[in-house]
Amino acid sequence: MKITDINYRLPEIFAQGFHESFTTSANKPLLITGVDKTTGEQTDCVVKLKAAERMSNEASMRELLACFISMELDLPIVTPAVVEITPQFVETLRGNDSWQPANKSLGYNFGSINITDHKTLIINQPLNNHQLTHAQNTFAFDMFIQNSDRTNNKPNVLTNGNDIIMLDHEIAFGFVFAPFLPSKIWEMQEVGKDWIRNHCLLPLIKGKEYNYDEFSEKLDNLSNAFWDCAKKLIPIEWMTDQFDFIKTKLSEFINEKDKFILELKKIMS
Repeated sequence: MKITDINYRLPEIFAQGFHESFTTSANKPLLITGVDKTTGEQTDCVVKLKAAERMSNEASMRELLACFISMELDLPIVTPAVVEITPQFVETLRGNDSWQPANKSLGYNFGSINITDHKTLIINQPLNNHQLTHAQNTFAFDMFIQNSDRTNNKPNVLTNGNDIIMLDHEIAFGFVFAPFLPSKIWEMQEVGKDWIRNHCLLPLIKGKEYNYDEFSEKLDNLSNAFWDCAKKLIPIEWMTDQFDFIKTKLSEFINEKDKFILELKKIMS
């Protein structure tokens, strides 16, 4: 579902029970059970605490916005949610290493509905025909939002053997971290393209036929209506000038998408 669909609702989850911490991840996200504030149903979520190593209000916004963009482009991504961390929930973590970051993360945190039927993609194996198109779309998506966090060490994609689902975008929109360097990939110097060459999916998709026109058409979905919906859905406490900066840059990329697609062809060919 797209956020511009009339029936779309961003799940707001009230954290209740702790299950485990994913300690191998930099942000050490938590698997929790919570209650949907609207439906009252219990659901399992993975929550990335604002006080984690690479998280913050702005990082939470980037995570959620990347999900919204992917959904609008009809690309598979984790189902986003907003998870409320309360003092009562924090008390359930007493004696756990997660207690301190949770205690510093009261309020809204980025979460996603837990996925149990997918595993991390093994990137040293060839892709099947079902996975290939998803992998190509994922790479094109990462080039568009300038996400450098899909590497051999951290693929940040899950698969069930057919589709590929994306996750982890707190350091996406790389141009916000280097605002004085060229923000368009077709204008970047070669020394600034290591993040592209290090993308874990590039060797698996390079030289394969791809429908560039279809991806180009998808970018038109990011209309003013989309950005208005995104702004309304993102928690106010996460919002800074960075949102408008990202909107402006991505809109510029879309206005020059012929150049973007040409550069994409050069990289993927």
